[in-house]
Amino acid sequence: MSHLEDDCYPVNGEHRKKFGQFFTHQDVAKFMTEWVLQSGQTNIYDPAFGLGAFYYAIQNSQYASQNINFYGSEIDSTILKTFQSKQKSIYPLIHLEDYLLAWGKRHQNIVCNPPYMGFQKFENREKAAQLFQENLQIQVSGYINISSAFLLKSISEMDGTGRLAYIMPLEFLSTNYGTLVKQNLIVNQHLVSIIKLNCEKEVFPNVTTSIGIILYDSSRRYDAVNFYDVNDINLLQNFAKLIPTNIISTNILNPHQKWISYFQNNDLKVKSNALVALSKYGKFSRGIATGANEFFILKPSEIKYNSLLESEYLPCISKSSQIKRPIFDPDDYQQLVARDSSVYLFNANENHSESADRYIQYGVSQQFDQRYLTKNRNPWYKTEKREPSRLLLGVFSRGGYKVILNRSKALNLTCFHGFYPNFLGAEQIEKLFLYLSSDVGRQIVSLSMRKYGDNLDKFEPNDLNTALVPALRYFEQMPIDLVKEAIATIEKTGVTPKDINTYFASILR
Repeated sequence: MSHLEDDCYPVNGEHRKKFGQFFTHQDVAKFMTEWVLQSGQTNIYDPAFGLGAFYYAIQNSQYASQNINFYGSEIDSTILKTFQSKQKSIYPLIHLEDYLLAWGKRHQNIVCNPPYMGFQKFENREKAAQLFQENLQIQVSGYINISSAFLLKSISEMDGTGRLAYIMPLEFLSTNYGTLVKQNLIVNQHLVSIIKLNCEKEVFPNVTTSIGIILYDSSRRYDAVNFYDVNDINLLQNFAKLIPTNIISTNILNPHQKWISYFQNNDLKVKSNALVALSKYGKFSRGIATGANEFFILKPSEIKYNSLLESEYLPCISKSSQIKRPIFDPDDYQQLVARDSSVYLFNANENHSESADRYIQYGVSQQFDQRYLTKNRNPWYKTEKREPSRLLLGVFSRGGYKVILNRSKALNLTCFHGFYPNFLGAEQIEKLFLYLSSDVGRQIVSLSMRKYGDNLDKFEPNDLNTALVPALRYFEQMPIDLVKEAIATIEKTGVTPKDINTYFASILR
C-alpha cells in the first residue's frame, strides 16, 4: 500500500484526529512485516488495522506465496469499510472493536501502528484503565499516550513463539509514565532494538513528536539492546548492515532513566563524583500558567486604557522572543515597555479598584472565567503567586536551549522554566548560569531533553532538576575574577568566553 498524501485520505483531518490516525508508510510497513515474519510463525495480528498497510506489505513481499494468516482489529468503521470496499477478493478477518477493551487473546506475531493521542482524549479510558488493572495489575497513568497503552497490552499477549514490531512516538523514553513501559519491555530480556526515525516528516508528514520502531522477540532472550539513529527511510532496506549508535546491556538499562540519550554518540567521559543532580542547588518550576493569556497579559497601552492601578499588574515575560540577550536587565525590560509589548500580568486582589472590576466583568462577558484553568480557581482571575527567578531556561528549543540570567523583576510565564535556589544554590546562581551556557554544560544537560519531531527539543522542570551539574567543589574553586569577567563578556557580546568552557572541561577525563 502506497503512503497516502493528505488529499488522498478517505476521511478528513478532524476524523483522523478523533481516532489518532497516522497511516503507515509502505517502506516502513514492508520492513516491519518482514522482520516479524522472520520468526517463522505464520500468524500475524494487527491491533490497529486502519487501511491495511501491513496486510498489503505482505501481499507485495516475498511472503505473498506463503500461507500467512493475517487478522486484526479496528475501532473505526468508516476506515474499515473503505478498506473492504476496495477488495475484489477475500479480505482478512478484521474485528470491528476497541482493542483496549478486547482481552483474553494470545498471538504469535504482532505488527502495529497504534493511535497517537493522549489517554485523556480516549472515550473509553475509564473502562480501559479498569481492564488493565484487572488483567495485568497495571495502573495506567492518565498522562500515557494511547500508543504506549497499546504496546503494553500487546507485549502481554505474545505467546512466546514470535515477534512484535511497533512504530510509535518515542515520548515514553523520557516521561514518567514511560517507566512502566520500559519495565515491561526489558523484564524478560525480549527487547531487540529501538530505531529512532529522524526522517519523521517523511514517515508521518503531520507529526510533531519523535517517531521510532520497537522490535521485540518473545521467542528469545537478548543480553543487550541496539539503539539506532536513522536519518533516511531507505536505510531500512539494508537494516542488517546498519551499525547501532549504542549497544546497551539489558542488565544496566534502567527504566527510571531517560533512554533518549542512547540515540546520541556521547563521547563525554566525566571524572568520578564530579557531577550531582541540579536539585542539590534548588529546583526549576514551570512558569505561570494563566489559562487565558488574552485576558491576563496586557500591554502598557491596555493598562492605561483600562485605568488599572499600579498595584493591579506585575511585570512579566510572556514570550521567549522578548528576551534577545543571555543577560536580561531592567533596561531590557524597559525597552519592551517602551515598545508597548505584552509585558504586564493582570494581578488584581479581592479589594480591587472599580477599573479592575470593570475589566474583570469584561473577562466574564468573554467567558475567560470558564477556561480549563480559570474555572477551577477562586476567584477565577487570581493568578499563581511567584517570585521573579534569576535563572530562566527555555521550555522549547531548536539547535540549543536558551538560558537567561534575569536581573529584572519580571516574572516568567510558561515559555520559560524558572530556577528557585535553596540555601546552597543561592550563592551559585551566576556559576550555574555559566555552566549551563558552556559547551560542556550544554552537552551534559541536553542529555535530559525530550526529543520531538522536526528537531524540536523540550524540557520539563523535572528533566532539569535531575540533569547533571558540577559538584559544589567545582563552583567553590572558580576564581571570582573569572566569574566577573565572564559575566561582563556575555553581557557585552552575548558569547560565553573560552575560559569558561576550559574551566568546566576540567570535569572531564
